[in-house]
Amino acid sequence: MAKKPVKKSAKTSKKKQSKQVKQSFWRKIPWKKVFWRGSLIFTALFIAFVIYCDMVIQRQFKDNRWQLPAKVYAQPLELMNGKSLTPTRLEQELELLGYRKAVKATRAGDYEQYGDYYYIHVRPFVFWDETQPARQIAFSLRNGRVNQLKDHVLGEPLQMARLDPLLIGQIYPNRLEDRILVKLEQIPEHLIKALIITEDRDFYEHSGVSPKAIARALWHNITSDGGTQGGSTLTQQLVKNYFLTNERSLWRKFREAVMSVLLEVHYEKDEILEAYFNEVYFGQDGPRAIHGVGLASRFFFDKDVENLTPAQSALLVAILKGPSVYDPRRHPENAMKRRNLVLELMHQSGTLTERELKQEKQTTLSLVRKPSIHLSNVPAFMDLVRRQLQDSYSDDELNSEGLNVFTTLDPVIQMYSEKTVEESVNQVEKQRQQEEGTLQAAAIISDSQSGHILAVIGDRKAGFAGYNRAIDARRQIGSVIKPFVMLAALEQNPDYNLSSNISDFPLSLEQRDGTMWEPQNFDRNFHGMVPLYRALSESYNVAMARLGQEVGIQRLADFVEKSGVEKEVRPLDALPLGVLELTPLELLQLYQSIASNGMRIKPSSIIAVTDNSGQLLERYPVTAERVASELNVYLVKAAMQLAVEEGTAKYLRRSNPFTSFAGKTGTTNDLKDSWFVGLSGEHLAVVWVGRDDNKDANITGSTAALPVFTDLFAGINTAPIDIGYHDNIEWKLVDYRSGLLATDDCQNAVSVPYLRGTAPKATADCQPTLSQQ
Repeated sequence: MAKKPVKKSAKTSKKKQSKQVKQSFWRKIPWKKVFWRGSLIFTALFIAFVIYCDMVIQRQFKDNRWQLPAKVYAQPLELMNGKSLTPTRLEQELELLGYRKAVKATRAGDYEQYGDYYYIHVRPFVFWDETQPARQIAFSLRNGRVNQLKDHVLGEPLQMARLDPLLIGQIYPNRLEDRILVKLEQIPEHLIKALIITEDRDFYEHSGVSPKAIARALWHNITSDGGTQGGSTLTQQLVKNYFLTNERSLWRKFREAVMSVLLEVHYEKDEILEAYFNEVYFGQDGPRAIHGVGLASRFFFDKDVENLTPAQSALLVAILKGPSVYDPRRHPENAMKRRNLVLELMHQSGTLTERELKQEKQTTLSLVRKPSIHLSNVPAFMDLVRRQLQDSYSDDELNSEGLNVFTTLDPVIQMYSEKTVEESVNQVEKQRQQEEGTLQAAAIISDSQSGHILAVIGDRKAGFAGYNRAIDARRQIGSVIKPFVMLAALEQNPDYNLSSNISDFPLSLEQRDGTMWEPQNFDRNFHGMVPLYRALSESYNVAMARLGQEVGIQRLADFVEKSGVEKEVRPLDALPLGVLELTPLELLQLYQSIASNGMRIKPSSIIAVTDNSGQLLERYPVTAERVASELNVYLVKAAMQLAVEEGTAKYLRRSNPFTSFAGKTGTTNDLKDSWFVGLSGEHLAVVWVGRDDNKDANITGSTAALPVFTDLFAGINTAPIDIGYHDNIEWKLVDYRSGLLATDDCQNAVSVPYLRGTAPKATADCQPTLSQQ
């Protein structure tokens, strides 16, 4: 029986037709053309990628291998026979520098002390004016002075020696990386061998990528029970650290391999190895990243890389496995175990003998306390340094050229001032019944003769890196301008002397808007005719306003500008009372002309700048221009001494009777700002206390800024002011209240200087002293 034909469904027929169409489509594709075109496109892209990588390598690696931060140093402690130096000050300096007190000072950075005798093994350092090798010095401190300074090895006397300066800050590029660059020839052979044996045994054979190392790593990772091993060469590690990121991806590994081969094409093996030693990462010091064996050697061992022992070299190589896991300070057991493994590998390769291996494994990690390259937190001073550097250097030069900036900062005075200002302002708030934390403060201390700035406080809180009031807080200066009113009068009219009578009767002056200005004294009283020195020491507003009128307000404004204010001073009737707004730094510059005996000197925070190799780029010499007679400045200083002994600043004399100062208090309207400017034989200091919101603080110059200054100089060793003897000056005993000549029996007698022939002739009818009554 014949079978009936099976009818195919329409659906099946359509599927078959569709399949035939698809097969026909794929057959029509010119696969060879697609392949070759794709290959050409891929090759072109790969070539373009290689060219781009090559450009990156040549541009970045050749021309600017590393961005090196500018290093900023404090002034070094200089030792000379006869120099004033207390044991406390010396030991504070040694502590800041990280010097180690030892029974036997055998290496740089050690010192010994036997009573008043010191032996210091000074570290080597490249200064702006000389390269100082490590040296051993000895001296004694007797009666607060340096004696018998000598070279301890040769026994020869020394005229001067100085310690290496404290690193106080760095001007970083975008990444907070730090390093000390070293040449390959400086690196010990055992460190080079330890690195290659541990990290890349085929370094001198491969061309950037090692197939053997990759295969060895794969086999280890497959067969080992735990832990992984990388197959990257030293060249690949360098490329990853210098050009790429730590991203884990096949694309990053591909780029790393290509760039490694290109790097090997352009540079010799030793160049790559030197770059690796300078780039490799060793961990963190706070926000600062420690890179390179040069800095790591100083950071962990306080020695130059040339002087590393085999065990120390092995430890540095051990840390590279994992800078946090093998941090020798945080995880000493991990670090010791890994170090000994590296030593074993050095022995197996023939770098160490059996005896040397045993000897090195028995050593401790030999770390120094963290670290002698101490970074002090002085943001206000660093802010000033940056601003002064910007006059000569671009931002790029400052954060990438590795400049060395030698500054005027006295680290001991800075450290003490930070602590003292904070404590003193707290005390002022309690005494003035102010809400805690409402008062702010700023202070600047300079060398009274050179204008070198020794300390800067920009905030009451030590180390605060915000608003820098010492440089940026422009406030009315009040009565601290009055010594310049006196000096302008003495300069203009030779008939003035310190006993010249000034009217302190009511004064009324019509202003441009038709209103009347009537200045008042702080005590709301008038004092009749007063001698000039008393008008200053008691800070009588009305008398000083009259003196300003006698000088001429425009002439007074011009004189203030000439004396050191680098902006226009408006000739206002109230200028003699301090309506002028200045920052503490600007006020310091103004007063430097009095401290420097009539010479205008711009205060500076920088001594010199050198490049990364130590070559001098720029010196910052002291420049001076005479703006006032030395004799007239002599008289003003004497009047300022009377302000401390008898006037508004006598709190300072009572609190510190063994050191004499010249000074002037300053208070602004509504008790908003408190100022004090003080001058000793060595130092000039400006202190401001007030509120940031410029509200009434219920403080005067004598109740806020003066106590802060007094507390500062209770702990700062300074010479008393001594204006000395001058052939053209004669001193007379006068009655403090009247300014007329007095006898020894007078109760209020004070010594006052005069230009010869100008002293008063009349004798005061003064009250006798208590012993004569």
